[in-house]
Amino acid sequence: MIDTIIAVDENDNVLGDFFYSCYLDLNDCFVANGINANLIKSNSLNDLSISLRIENKTRFIFIAYTHGGQSELTANGSYQYISNTINIDKFKNSFFYTCSCYTGKELGRHLIDNGCLGFVGYNNKFTVWDFYRSPFVECANYGLKLFVEGFRTDDLYTKMKDKYTEHIDNYNNDMFGAAMLVANRNALVKIGQNICIQDLLTNNSLK
Repeated sequence: MIDTIIAVDENDNVLGDFFYSCYLDLNDCFVANGINANLIKSNSLNDLSISLRIENKTRFIFIAYTHGGQSELTANGSYQYISNTINIDKFKNSFFYTCSCYTGKELGRHLIDNGCLGFVGYNNKFTVWDFYRSPFVECANYGLKLFVEGFRTDDLYTKMKDKYTEHIDNYNNDMFGAAMLVANRNALVKIGQNICIQDLLTNNSLK
């Protein structure tokens, strides 16, 4: 079983319901595949809690459904629990996946430079249209589900783009929701090595 940590800011006033919906959708997939994820909820989202949860882990998956900025992930919209300055070195040999705003600009590269194997996130604002939330949840989680199935990150990145395009083409509710999906698709980034889940389950060296 692969060690997996999921950070969820379910109490956030703006996107808390969306973040938790993503977690519930993903957890169903994880349970079906025998993955028992370690959940960190709003009241425990701080740098100390993160460090304790990943202490002594060799290779693992870290997932964040919270707000973010160019160089940090935040709880309650402001408190940094992961950043370039406080705990960037804790994610060596991990696969890091987040739908947080702007983290693909700086945080993702700093994670890779400090030994993280792979990062998937967004280099611009990640937007959600609650009028029709389902496509946003599916697109946010699609790459993780593919990763669990054994896809490598280069392939899942391409397939995530394709999933966004599929929903954009079939989005009949209104132009605003479709425009948000387009923006999310265009902001999607993949940084680091072309890894799969099997790489995290072995001690083989990666290049």
